[in-house]
Amino acid sequence: MKARRYLIGTVVLAVFVISLSAQNVNTSITPGSTPVISTYSPTTDVYNKETIIPEKKPVSYDYIRESDVMWAKDVWRTIDLRHRMNMPLRYPVEGVMGDGERYSLFGLLMEGIKTEEITPYEYNPITAWKDPFSKTTNLEHIYNLSGGDTVYNDDGNFLRVDQRSTAIMQIQLQEQWFFDKQHSVMKVRIVALAPVFYEYFNEFGEVLPSPRQQIPFIVHFPQCRRLFATHSVYNPNNDAQTISFDDLFFQRRFSSTVIAESNVFGNRMLTDYKLGQDVLLESELIKKDLFIMEHDLWEY
Repeated sequence: MKARRYLIGTVVLAVFVISLSAQNVNTSITPGSTPVISTYSPTTDVYNKETIIPEKKPVSYDYIRESDVMWAKDVWRTIDLRHRMNMPLRYPVEGVMGDGERYSLFGLLMEGIKTEEITPYEYNPITAWKDPFSKTTNLEHIYNLSGGDTVYNDDGNFLRVDQRSTAIMQIQLQEQWFFDKQHSVMKVRIVALAPVFYEYFNEFGEVLPSPRQQIPFIVHFPQCRRLFATHSVYNPNNDAQTISFDDLFFQRRFSSTVIAESNVFGNRMLTDYKLGQDVLLESELIKKDLFIMEHDLWEY
């Protein structure tokens, strides 16, 4: 009995001591003063975004044997950046957004060229897309061709160019469609990519009869995939679903128009033998032929 009373008394005393200590809490903040919070940086995100990270790698291509490709066709397309579906590739037209994390496609390509992660190739109007990787180019040539103002230092050496990225309105793609009989599926691989702008005046300041197409450089698309995979592109449908530039091209989230296909005449453009609305009709016919080719390879 005494042991029980002793135990109850000990518990009551312990509770009393704990309550007194809770009332006398020591604090370094003087009453009435404003607390100082150090190393605090607010953010607008309610969760940590870990989808697009610098360590992200692009989805690797499947190995394709030559014997498994039973049919192939080279196709050239143009992506008009003024179309609503392609606007994520165009904006921001100058600089970056989102604390330097969001680029336009042309801006990201230029950053890759500046850091020498991407090798630019010169576009030759004579050979056009027949041999796009025959000759490399440099930043000075790209800037001068895209209408920038060249800036030199006191020694006369090239320093920089104030470029006009807002002039880039289109992107041209060279891709190869092929049927893989090993997996019984039609596949497509983008081979090359090039920004496009148009000149409306000649070297004498006179208005041209029709806009003159200019391509400042061409890049090998597989070489750009690592850079594309580590940079996000704006998703107009869902802010929570972050996608990268590589995801956008891999999932074909863009609208385009066929401008040429491989043929006996040497990969000529549709505009070389069609005019006006007939160019669009011929483009749709090429798309239809690709669909029919895949459809006819199946048996029901």
